[in-house]
Amino acid sequence: MFIGRQKELKILKEKINSNHFEFGLIYGRRRIGKTRLLKEINKHFSSIYFVADETGLDINLQRLSQEISFYFQEPITFSNYENLFIYLAKKSQNQKIILMIDEFSYLLKNNTDILSILQNIIDKYLQNSNIKLILSGSHIGILEDIFAYHKPLYGRKTFQIKLKTFDYAEANLFYPQASLEDKIIFYSIFGGLPFYLQKIDDTKSVKDNVINLILEDGAIFEDEINFFLTQEVRNIKNYSRILNSISLGNTQLSNITSKSGIQHTGTTSKYLDILQNLDIVGKEICFGKKNQKKTLYFIKDQFFHFSFYFLEKNKSQKIIMNKNNFYETVIQKDLDKYVSLEFEKICQSFLIKKNKMNIEEIGRYWGNEKEINNPKNNVNLEIDIILKTNKNVSIFECKWSNQKINMPQFKQLNIKKEYIKKIFSYPNIILGFFSKKGYQQEIIQNQKDIFLYNLEDLYSL
Repeated sequence: MFIGRQKELKILKEKINSNHFEFGLIYGRRRIGKTRLLKEINKHFSSIYFVADETGLDINLQRLSQEISFYFQEPITFSNYENLFIYLAKKSQNQKIILMIDEFSYLLKNNTDILSILQNIIDKYLQNSNIKLILSGSHIGILEDIFAYHKPLYGRKTFQIKLKTFDYAEANLFYPQASLEDKIIFYSIFGGLPFYLQKIDDTKSVKDNVINLILEDGAIFEDEINFFLTQEVRNIKNYSRILNSISLGNTQLSNITSKSGIQHTGTTSKYLDILQNLDIVGKEICFGKKNQKKTLYFIKDQFFHFSFYFLEKNKSQKIIMNKNNFYETVIQKDLDKYVSLEFEKICQSFLIKKNKMNIEEIGRYWGNEKEINNPKNNVNLEIDIILKTNKNVSIFECKWSNQKINMPQFKQLNIKKEYIKKIFSYPNIILGFFSKKGYQQEIIQNQKDIFLYNLEDLYSL
């Protein structure tokens, strides 16, 4: 069953249903669902689907010729790509031709001439045709560059779609039978990659899924981190060092560099840029401080975060211990602490969705501030979420705890409110909470002055 991607499907259908030449790119990291999206399009439209490989332009030409021959049921071969597209252009005079080339980045490896070849073909033969040429691939940096100003294909594309991971609400469609708590935990572990999500068995516990999919010898995701990095980057050791450093709490560039054993921050910054482009690492800027250097890095991808939080630093125990015991002694005891980190991001995603029409800024706040009643002292101020809309400003605490929110926690957030009012000169600030287990009655009685969200609310939009 095909789940999600309705916006992308709509764009592709509109392009395919046009009466003129269309040329576009679908790209994104591995496991994101590019091929699955192309197959879904193939269900709705008759098309030529071709998967390129690394055998070179000549062998790929032979293979593509075979696909075209089979599609039209004509015994035909082509000596070059130009003749192939001349043939398709002529065919498109009487019918719409959809050609999808998957893993296009393989054609580019050591064969950058293909870009000039395509430019010449598009300009000479395809501009006035009814061909829909769709390229797809996983090497994000390479593919984003093919339409750059200095490249042959600049100005030729008619659309471009970068597939992103599903958010927590979209991922929920893959495990409808799970409890609300397990939905949050599943997303915190497996994230939003469709390939991961479709492997989850929502009739089983989180523990069983983690053991079966990650911990067991030969499990499908047992070596997923190493596999992904091998496919996407060189010098895996340095990337692993950086990710391990971040997972241990080193979030500033200088600290990441020193703890990773890399000599220069400039080198680390280049690695981090690549990891950000792959959506593995994210960069967080302190709320209200966009012009200042208050920037932290975090592991954005949930599966990478989970792996470096629990598995990479416990490899020896994972090998020698019974998988059930490993889960209970290594993972289970700190799972709530780990999930609480992801829970904050989920709550922020909810607020963005809920306030998408009037949001101005949202983010976390941290910093050392002068104590209000005793300016000689400093306090370490941290606020999970500050939301600024064109209507009001709100501050939120996100509590992934088995205890209900109580009055002391409310009073503590109220104190933080006074600091934020002073720092940003906001006249009024609304308080808010996200709670795993709900609220004590005395908090509920003050609900008119507070935003009180629970797990049900997160899945209500």
